Amino acid sequence: MEILGNIDLSQSKLVPEIINDYFKKDPFLADKVNTWHEFSGWDKLIKERNFPTHHRGILVQNLLQSYQEAGVSLETNSKVYGNIHLLLQENTFTITTGHQLSLFGGTLFMAYKILSAIKIAQELNTTYPDKNFIPVFWMASEDHDFEEIKSTYLFGKNLVWEKDSMNQATGRIETLGIELVIGQIKELLGDTSIAHKWIEMIQKSYLKQSNLDKASLVFYHELYEELGLVIINPDRRTFKELLVPVIENDLINGISYSAQEVSDTYLESRYKLQIHARPCNFFYLDNTLGRKLIKRSEARWEYEGIVNPWTEETLLEEINNSPEKFSPNVNVRPVFQELILPNLAYIGGPAECAYWLQLKPVFDAHQQKFPKVVLRFMQAVLGKGLKEKVEKMGLSANYLLLPEKELIEKLIELSHPFAFHEKFEETLEMMQEIVDQSRLIDPSLGKEFLEAKLKLKDLFKSKSGAIKKGIEQSEQASIEKLLKLRLRIYPAGVFQERIETLMQLEQSAGRQLTAEILTLIQPISGELILSEL
Repeated sequence: MEILGNIDLSQSKLVPEIINDYFKKDPFLADKVNTWHEFSGWDKLIKERNFPTHHRGILVQNLLQSYQEAGVSLETNSKVYGNIHLLLQENTFTITTGHQLSLFGGTLFMAYKILSAIKIAQELNTTYPDKNFIPVFWMASEDHDFEEIKSTYLFGKNLVWEKDSMNQATGRIETLGIELVIGQIKELLGDTSIAHKWIEMIQKSYLKQSNLDKASLVFYHELYEELGLVIINPDRRTFKELLVPVIENDLINGISYSAQEVSDTYLESRYKLQIHARPCNFFYLDNTLGRKLIKRSEARWEYEGIVNPWTEETLLEEINNSPEKFSPNVNVRPVFQELILPNLAYIGGPAECAYWLQLKPVFDAHQQKFPKVVLRFMQAVLGKGLKEKVEKMGLSANYLLLPEKELIEKLIELSHPFAFHEKFEETLEMMQEIVDQSRLIDPSLGKEFLEAKLKLKDLFKSKSGAIKKGIEQSEQASIEKLLKLRLRIYPAGVFQERIETLMQLEQSAGRQLTAEILTLIQPISGELILSEL
């Protein structure tokens, strides 16, 4: 892959304003971060990360069990096996990213998140040779948003896994019926070596495993095994036993809500928030009803469908007897992650990083260290010759990232350099000078010129729409051509990395691309890369 250009994300509209301020080290956010968005500050994070030895043993034991239960046989000389066992050592830390259990590798940004974690771990292993840094993918197996993960977009077609999830945590959903979607994928990919690679991985993962968390572990292991990625499924009782104090403090004492409410009030004076503080931040995983949000009413706790609401005494009993049935929401899940991993950094997308920057007070309330929040690698892949086609129209390829309306305005501005609006304003300013001077000579004369100016202003206003429409009509062919080119970056009106897949990209390129993408990644750069296959 060839780099065609770099775009400073702080000068774009692709990230929230809070991320722009995070890039700029705005003092307004000083209390909401541990270290800033730069490839430094690791010494501080390493020194602070005093991860309990007991937790390391629990972590390694559960990781090995998860792989074994999914039918993955780790060779003792494999990189993944070695990385898991390195986690027993006090000088080993993790660089983590996570996501929902999106099918078949998810969209491109999932690959970018995982490869960002891998690249940062590689860089740190070089910078600190006396320590170990392990890339980790956190499977959001307890998420219940099946509607968000049940489809995949491939060569213009939306392939949907039609299934009733019964509101269960997605990791627990059985894979029965997914073979219909796999059949559609086979038809679309055709008969190529890359197609065979993907189909083999998909069949090995999704047709041979009973549920989605095991299938996802096998699939992502197949895809990133050679790069040493360690995959964690947090939906395990032993992990939840470590979470018991957090569950109690959240549901009984409300400390998460109290901490985040103050933080949210401060931040929303400047930003649009991604998430909001909630009095209760846990779901209950009911075997029959599925994943249900716990709510509090005075001294009672309940969820939709529960027969007997809990009292404080019975809730505490349930938490301690069945911690595996309690699932943290987005506000507390990050705390759970840091509780069971010796983590230094979390890699997320723009919106994800934005809500992490709301949560340091919640970490502080639960006495957990807040990691470095890192924006993942971002990329727009142009088709062959697309850059040249756009430049022939007098535009830079960077402009394709603009919203459609702004892109059209930019084309018109360059095609019609006579700026009607600016000329109108200049004319009105000149008229105002005439009004002011004429008033000094004769007030009645000044009044007449003022009336003339106002009539001219009304004329300009009434004709501006017609002028704009006329220009657009004269440039209709160019506009249509430009918007067609823009579809390469925004297929189906969605930013490429949020809808297209690594599977499609590799099939289009005719080769495997993970190593090439890894080479492009400049950790924590704050830039988006324009590239070409």
